[in-house]
Amino acid sequence: MTTYSLTLNFDPVVLTNIKRADQRVAIAKPVNSGGPSVIWLDIDPFPSTTIEWEEDYWIYASNDEVVNGATITKLTEVYPGPALDAGYYVLQETCVFGGFTKSNGILPVPPGTYAAINQVPYDDYNSLTFGLAQTALINKKPEERKPISAQSVLATQHIKMTPFVTLYIWLESEFRSQTIITDVAGNASSAVFGGGVTELDLTYDPIHGIFSPSS
Repeated sequence: MTTYSLTLNFDPVVLTNIKRADQRVAIAKPVNSGGPSVIWLDIDPFPSTTIEWEEDYWIYASNDEVVNGATITKLTEVYPGPALDAGYYVLQETCVFGGFTKSNGILPVPPGTYAAINQVPYDDYNSLTFGLAQTALINKKPEERKPISAQSVLATQHIKMTPFVTLYIWLESEFRSQTIITDVAGNASSAVFGGGVTELDLTYDPIHGIFSPSS
């Protein structure tokens, strides 16, 4: 499994100003089309902070509403994990995920995509929130299975989730990790991994409010 690494650098004076403004680094990952929907990680950074992760994912379900600013509390999760792609899991009437089923005529799922079917009865919950979660190391400290996406799924319906290895990074003062966002505050920088790129080193530019490749 490939390990990805992102290092974020700050001038000490600039970092002091950021912390006096009570801001932190927010990181999000897009799933399917469109921009990010959940703050994956929020970081109180050092002058040099490194985030490492592998492309392992867990599927979770929650009864939190998908609205801006809502904090996700995972109620159930695929076990054992991580989840497998190119197939699906059924969230059963017991609110427990069943085992993995390979892609088939009932629900075709391509490689690189994760899927689940919501079979919790409508009378219990007319919809639930499903998403992917992922673990990261921040300066070697683990952040276990934090949500990266959130989408409402009606009873009897399914969801397909295709994650990307692009990261969105910005400074955030209001929200923390596991928070649903409908809009990114401030200037978001993109860190594009994949295609042989497994490591990136960025430095915060306070003039433009973005992270740029370190010189």
